Amino acid sequence: MQQLDNQEILMKLKSSKQFWDIKKKIKQGFSDQQKIGVNDIQKFAQSCEIEDQLIKLISHILKKSKKRETLKEDQIEFLNTSKIKWTELLFKNLDIVHQKTKNQEEDDTNTDSKLYIYDEKNLLAFLQTFKQQQSNNLYQNVQFQSNKILNINIPLKSSQSILDKYQYLLLQEELSDEKINKIRKQIENEHLDIELEKIAQTFVPNGERCLLYLKYFEFDHQDTVLQQHFVKLQKECLNQLFYDELLEIDGHEISEDTFYFVFQEQILTCLKCFIRDRTIKENIRIQLQSGIKKEHAEFQLPITGFFPFKNISKYVAPLCYLSTKIHIIYALFKEFFCRYFCFLHAISSESNSILSLCMQIEEIVSTRSPKLFHHLKVIGCDTLKLIIHQLVYCFIGDMDPPHILTIYDQIIGHDSLEILVILCVGFLNKYKSKLLLAKNQENVQQIFSELREDRFQELVQYAYKQ
Repeated sequence: MQQLDNQEILMKLKSSKQFWDIKKKIKQGFSDQQKIGVNDIQKFAQSCEIEDQLIKLISHILKKSKKRETLKEDQIEFLNTSKIKWTELLFKNLDIVHQKTKNQEEDDTNTDSKLYIYDEKNLLAFLQTFKQQQSNNLYQNVQFQSNKILNINIPLKSSQSILDKYQYLLLQEELSDEKINKIRKQIENEHLDIELEKIAQTFVPNGERCLLYLKYFEFDHQDTVLQQHFVKLQKECLNQLFYDELLEIDGHEISEDTFYFVFQEQILTCLKCFIRDRTIKENIRIQLQSGIKKEHAEFQLPITGFFPFKNISKYVAPLCYLSTKIHIIYALFKEFFCRYFCFLHAISSESNSILSLCMQIEEIVSTRSPKLFHHLKVIGCDTLKLIIHQLVYCFIGDMDPPHILTIYDQIIGHDSLEILVILCVGFLNKYKSKLLLAKNQENVQQIFSELREDRFQELVQYAYKQ
């Protein structure tokens, strides 16, 4: 994609509320009778940091204009090799699943609900097999602890920096109607994503969330284009794929959720279109599986470049509350997956990857709640095994839809999945007293089989308790 020219940059600037605030501030800095030259404006801008604000604004626009390439290779070769092994394992799983479906067709009484290529437990089990033999000079400062189940040598952010980043959430209070109306007007008038991110970090009124998401993903004036693309995909769904059967099973499971059962048909339609969407491969931020082709194999990777997995329908479900237009729901799901959720299924050292997030959770729990961390280890129920489902599926099914959408807000607000680290730590801390009394895995399972209700703000509060 080409760089924007000066005129296009100016147009983008003028669509920003921050630009007009800066202009107003400059105007207030001079009297009406005063003759103003370019040098005067420049000196004034430098004196009150307006120049820095404009530079950041323009840099953000230029950065946004560049097409982000899909990450295919990791900086750590060990992980590239691991991705190939993971893909080969999934092809084997696919063969097993296909054989099971054949058996069911031959015998109607033989029903197997485990018809999926992989789930979060398979993914964690694979991550646990990692053994990096050679140290890398670039990452000599990375600390290792043998008591952690993911002892991998990758660069990690400071855990404290993640805790500091989201600490402001502890101070959030209920907003007045006047403040909420002000935020609504901001969303309606704002177009630059850097400012939409600031709104998403704090509070998004339910009625404005869809508009904020559409503007952030630059879909707010593309309704016709989105609809045409979706209709085209729907027509392609007339040709049945083997993967459709797996998606139907997955969609049936989400129908058992009282919050989402009414959306079963919309969810399934979105997923069938998703695995046929050729634009996924060019828009997804990271390659999930190695693009290897199996000779003489009955099936290859779908056109998306990765296999559908168990509970993929969960990512679509909360978005059904945002719009009655299915092409809007699909466009939002596709964008969330291509930008963010893909990292939860990628073998990578990237900061948003499932590997990095898991290691951050282990680091925080082992340092801030060492007694709990050690106790879970002793009874054979590691920390990550307790939270892997919540982490991979963003607590969908564990929280009510409004709380899930607040998680989605935070993901957009920080362009990051790190809020999931905070929530997983909070989740463990919330049940810490019960977990410390557990004597075995059966006791732990009993704790989480009980009816419970988790809330976004509650888990944030628990994350910062020690």
